[in-house]
Amino acid sequence: MSAANVEVVRQGMELFLGGDVEGWRRTIDPHVGWDISMHPLPDVPNHGRGRDALLTDMLAVYMSGWTDYTAEPKEMVDEGDHVVVVVHETAKMRDSGVPLDRDLVQVWTVSEGRVTFLRVFRTKAEALEALGLG
Repeated sequence: MSAANVEVVRQGMELFLGGDVEGWRRTIDPHVGWDISMHPLPDVPNHGRGRDALLTDMLAVYMSGWTDYTAEPKEMVDEGDHVVVVVHETAKMRDSGVPLDRDLVQVWTVSEGRVTFLRVFRTKAEALEALGLG
């Protein structure tokens, strides 16, 4: 089932990055949870639950801080119920124009064909360690 989980995450990322937020929503469980405490962001709650809250409390706030934002999944690692994704982001800070050019690592948990949890890390090593693989 894990290859199917990678496909759920891949498809969801393609939809989101392509601007089809409603399509992406269909890949997310309504009760999805998240934990970004290993890579905290200003003005964004470290923990939360619910698909609508993920979109408004986390992603909308995060995206509002950038201009010229792009993201590209560089690597997807199949870890059973978890998919580790190395994402390369580029953008400019909205207020200052300071450039962003970095990788971050997401761990998406998938159950029954939908994303049920998201964790964000600074490095792949941190993500794998959190999964007990490092």
